[in-house]
Order: sequence, then C-alpha cells, then structure tokens
Amino acid sequence: METTTTTDRQTLPEPDPRQRRFLPQSNHAAEGQRHLMVSLAALVAVVLVSLSIHGVLDGWGWLLNVMFTAAAVLTATAGTRSLRWPPVLSLGAGLLTLAGVLVWQFFRDQSFLGVIPGSQATERLASLLENAETTVASELAPVAPGEGVLLITCAATGLAALLIDTLAITCRMPATSGIPLLAVLSIPAIILPDSVGVPAFTAAAAGYIFLLATGQWRESFESQDQAAHRTAGYLTRAATIGAGALSLALVLPAMVPGFTTGTFPQGSRLQWWTAASGLDPSVTLGNSLREPDGSGRITYATTANEPLYLRLTTLEDFSGRRWHPDQRMDSRRTGIRQMGMSAGLPVGSGNLTTTRIDTRSFTSPWLLAPYAPLSITGLNGAWTWDPGTLTVLSTAGETTARQTYQVISSLPELTPELLAGLGPAEDGEVDAGFSFLPEGLPPVIRQTAVNLTADLTNPYSKAMAIQNYLRGGGFTYSLQAPVEGNYDGTGLEVIGRFLEVKAGYCVHFAGAMAVMARLAGIPSRVAVGYAPGEPTGNTVMVAGKDLPEFAVDSKDAHAWPELYFRGAGWVRFEPTPSRGVVPVYAQQPATPPGLPVEDDLRPDGLSVPDTATSPTPAPGLSGNGTPGTPIPSGVEPGMTVVVLVLLFLAAAPFLIRAARSGGRKRRFLSSNPQLAAGIAWAETTESAVDHGYTPGAAETPRAFTSRLMQQARFNSQAVDSLTRLRHAFEIQMYAAAKVQPVPGTVSPTWADVQEVKRALWGSNTLPARLKARLLPRSLRRRY
Repeated sequence: METTTTTDRQTLPEPDPRQRRFLPQSNHAAEGQRHLMVSLAALVAVVLVSLSIHGVLDGWGWLLNVMFTAAAVLTATAGTRSLRWPPVLSLGAGLLTLAGVLVWQFFRDQSFLGVIPGSQATERLASLLENAETTVASELAPVAPGEGVLLITCAATGLAALLIDTLAITCRMPATSGIPLLAVLSIPAIILPDSVGVPAFTAAAAGYIFLLATGQWRESFESQDQAAHRTAGYLTRAATIGAGALSLALVLPAMVPGFTTGTFPQGSRLQWWTAASGLDPSVTLGNSLREPDGSGRITYATTANEPLYLRLTTLEDFSGRRWHPDQRMDSRRTGIRQMGMSAGLPVGSGNLTTTRIDTRSFTSPWLLAPYAPLSITGLNGAWTWDPGTLTVLSTAGETTARQTYQVISSLPELTPELLAGLGPAEDGEVDAGFSFLPEGLPPVIRQTAVNLTADLTNPYSKAMAIQNYLRGGGFTYSLQAPVEGNYDGTGLEVIGRFLEVKAGYCVHFAGAMAVMARLAGIPSRVAVGYAPGEPTGNTVMVAGKDLPEFAVDSKDAHAWPELYFRGAGWVRFEPTPSRGVVPVYAQQPATPPGLPVEDDLRPDGLSVPDTATSPTPAPGLSGNGTPGTPIPSGVEPGMTVVVLVLLFLAAAPFLIRAARSGGRKRRFLSSNPQLAAGIAWAETTESAVDHGYTPGAAETPRAFTSRLMQQARFNSQAVDSLTRLRHAFEIQMYAAAKVQPVPGTVSPTWADVQEVKRALWGSNTLPARLKARLLPRSLRRRY
C-alpha cells in the first residue's frame, strides 16, 4: 500500500505555469457543457409543456413543427454561448434563428435561400394571420392546425423557449423560467372545459422540475470547492422534492372538498368571452366543448310562411380526418347587396322572402342567411360571397356579433314530380369538387350505396332511397353511441362506422347521405347552420309588416345535406330522424313518437332517447358494430410521444455519462502525453465516484488511489493500471515541463482506464452496478 508522506509533498514541484494556460480553457469548456445541459433541460421542458396544447389543436401533427422550432432556437443560443458571445448577441441570434426557422417552414416559396423573407412574404403573412383569425373565430377547440394557426403556435413556442433560455442560463434564474411555461400551460387551462388534465399537467410539471434540478446542478459547480461538495446532491434532492410536490398536487384535489365543486372548482375556466358564442363550421364531434345549454341566442323574423333554416357555410371536401369549409378565396366576390341570380339557385326565381336577423352574441366570420340569398343589407364591415356556395365570409376580421341585417332570399318551388323529371348533372355543370371522393373509401359505404341505388336511374329516386334508408327504423338517433363507440368525429372512417352501428346524430346522417349521393352520381355537400327554432311570441317590423319572431340557439345547431339537380340547383334534404323539417318534396312517413326533438353539433349534454318507448331498435342490434365497443386504433400518437420523452429522460444520465466518456477517449488518443494523463485521470476518478468511491475534499491522488485499491479489493493487474494513471497525472500536475518520466516507467494507455473500470464493476453488487450505470454520481459535479 502506498501512502503520501511529508517528504512526498515537499519534493513535489509547483505546477508548470505553461500548463496552467490550459486550465481556463478547460474550465470554460466545462462551463459550456453545463450550460448545454440546461439548454437541453429547457428544450425538454418546452416540449413537455407543449403536449398540453393537444385538445386545443386537433391531432398531433403540429408537435414536430413546435419541437423543431424550439430546438433550432435553443441550439442557436447554445452555439453562440459556446463561442463566448455577449448575452445580448446570443439573444439576438436566438431571435434571428426563430425568424429564419419560421420563414423556412411557412414562407419558403416567398424567400431567398429558404430563410430570408422576400417581397411577397408580407402578403403571405397577412393571409396566414387572416386564416388563423378565421379559424379561431369560427371553430371551437380542438381547432384544425392550419398553416396560420401553426405559424402562431410555433412563433409563440419559440419565443417561450428563448425566454426560458434567457432566464435560466443568461440570468441564472431557472425558477423564474417557469413563468413562460405557465403561460403556455394557461392556454388549455383557459380554453378547455376540463382544464389541462392530469397527464398534461404531470408532463409540464416534470419538465419544470427537470429544468430546476439541472439549473441547481449547474450552480453547484460555481461555488468554492467545499461548498460545491456540499451541494453535490442537489440534483437528486431537487428532483425528489419536486416529485413530492407534484404528487401532492395530484392527490390533494381528490381529498379536499372545494377542488372539484364549489365556487372555484378545479378546471373552471377564465372565460372573459362568455358573452360571445359561435358555431364551429368544421363540425368537430364528441369533445364536450360546448354543452347544449341554449347559449348563443339568435332571433329572426321572416315574410316566409314558415320558419326557415339559417345556413352558415358548407362542407364539400370529404377528404382528411376532419371536414372543414373551403373558403374558396379565389372565387369570392364583393358586393353582397347585389348577389344576384347566380349558378346554383333553385329553379326559377322562386318566392322572394325578406328575413331580418339579429345575431346578438353569435360570433363567426361566416354569415347566417336563409338559402338562397340574393341581397344582404344593413351589415357592418367588409364581406364577400362565393357564387358556387352562396356563403358569405368576412374579409377584414369582422364577425357577426351584435349585427342586425336584412336578407332577401329565394325560396324554391319544388315538387316531387318536378325533381323526378330532372336528369343527372352534366359534366362541367358544377364544380368537380362537389363530386370528388378520396381513395380508401370504407367498403361499407360503397356497398350500402350500391344496394340502395343500383337499380335506380333517376337522381331524385336515388336521393329519396338514401334519405328513406337513413330515416328508417334501422337507424337510431343517439347522442352517446358515437362517443361510446369511438367514432365521434368526422371523416369517411367515421361515416363507415356509423353505417355499421346505425346510431348517431345530425352530422352522421347528413355526411352519410352526402357521401352516398356522390357514389350515386349526384353532386353533394353538407350545410351547417341552424334548424328553424321556436317562436318567441314577439313581433318584428319587416318590410312594413309586423311578423312573428323566431329564436334559435345552440340546441338548434344542425347539419343537413344539399344535393345538386340539373336545372334546379342545390336542394335540401333531411335524413336525420326527429330533427328539423322534412321538405314537402322529400316527405316520408312520420317519425315514430318517443324520439328526441333536439340535436346539436356538439352533442354532449342531451340524453339518449328512451328506447323503451321508441319502436326503433337499440343501436347495435343491426349492423356489424356495437356502441360501446371502441374501434381498435392503435396507440394514440400523443401517448407515444409522451412515452418516448419519458424514456429519453430516464436514459439521459446514462447517455450523458457515456457521451462524456467517449469524448474523453477521443481527446486522450489525440492529445500529447502530458495532457492525456489528466484526461485519463478524470475518467478514472469519475468512474470510481459512480461506484461509490468519492475522493475526499483534502485527499491527494496518492491517498485516494491507496484507499481505492484497498476498499475495492483490486487485483494486481488493476493495481498496476491505477498506479500508472496516478503517476502520470502527478507528473502532469506537479512536475516541470523539463522533467522527464522516471526511467523504466510505462506511460498509461486507455486500456489502463478500462482495466480500472472492470475492477470497479467487479467490486460491486448488481444493484450498485446498475445504479452506477443508470444514475452515475459523477454527473452531479466534475472531479
């Protein structure tokens, strides 16, 4: 056993001043690596808190854009910091990188080299912002992550990442960096009825705790040696305390009254806009986002002989998982006062009616109007109309809220005999988009359409066959079956599932008829708006006459199909049983008693019809599916991301330690012998620390190696390797540059480091080995 004597200490020369010049560079490199670890923690925190946006944005396709934006910004700041740029320049580099990555993602065709915006970028930006404004104003969460919404999301996330980086690294205030994380988390907390939810809150809190712990770990290196040694366990302690606080936050609401009920229930929203309401034209289903409580009251009075359907917009693109209205900006025109008799109007001019509409709190960029509108007056703001759909859309951010306007429309004069005498639409008579169906159509849709219409040649007969089938006794009007059966959404897969289960509500019936009509050769679309509503008992002066007033609200939200007939234009049908008014030209037997009379595009909140009093069979007795049996859909993409992130966090200590060891080996092999000795000694010491053998604050290398040999019970081969490593390190640290190695000694190699590692591995139990590999203690501080 070797011991350190007084003579040994006295004969050791002072460190070579020429060697000292490497120390500041080494310290700077170590500091840069610690900052890099905090940057990595900031990225993890941003990604984890971004998961909470799921539910505000539909699907998970937006997550990669958000991750790429945050990673680019943090990489830029980390890179400039490693070059020792001033903090202000690092911040500027982050802003420039954020701008560049946004240009590359959203303005590539309007830029130079993909990152420098060109002259057309401003126009593109205005278009994207207008698209985002329309989406936010007209859709309810989860909104479709269109390019405009995605641009704003990426920009906001990138700014949050940059702010977190500045607070946690430049200002050294990792605790304060939770403010931008909280800002991101507040978005779903405000918008979603059930607030953030436990999984998203847990992920966000875990990211914040990881950022705090990493920041504390970095600060432990900035103190004096003894203080740093005392704070070496702060990473573990910070994570433990944070995990305990998180567990308490999750358990406490279930144990203490007042968190889930009372004045301030958990998950209650800060709804500053509760006075406003709207109707989601994308027909998002099954999200419990807008309970049918009668909100969004709209009143109207009309010269028509009966109450009217109020039409908001149409859905004609049946591709994709969600159906959205096409704004058709290329074909829109101004001048809603004189919309005129355009293509798509019913046969002849029809009966002209005048309708006065008071929107009150109803908010949407799409304008409610009875079909087919010819002239609209009294409306504030800039509005456009589309000749193909006769929908009216704002152009400068206006909405329908608190507007009172007058619509002159044409009521068609249609009869079964008239429609039965009309042939199929000719090629080019109507936009091909109204007949298009994407590939991958579920077989049940095609087979059902063939069974219903194969023997029929007349478009009207085909339309009636489809409507009568859907309104027949084989189908049940149900608000809960789509939720329980896991098909509460839009898209062709949903329609296929609906035809199997034979239970749903208005959007399912309308979508099924529209899709099957296209298969039968009839152009079609789905209209979204409101059913006629109920009289209020008041009268309103319209066109010089006192007319009865009607009111609609969220419970009257409805969807219905419109089919195109040559010479007659777009004709409304009503396939939903118990809902709305069946036109005279499409009459079918009366709906059996006992079915509900209300519907909603967001169906949560209304009860399922009482099947005990209804002759309609219960869902699932006919067809291949059964409500309540979810469709096997694989693992949710969001859960996959969460699992991968958690696995990465669990493996992060091992990966960081392995990367550090690999880097040292490369530097050892490429350095001169004097510098290589220090590199090998650092790896040897940290390997010993990982296995529980920590050098004392005042312990010399010789004393430490002697103790390590004895406690770890090294064999002779490991003793020789450790002795060579220690001797070379002592020469590097204490001998002058002119001093040559002792004759007969052998310079250490990396194989000596490996030999010591093997001896340390063999000296421990299996649990200790796993801990050394997966949770290396040396990451708490460098030795």
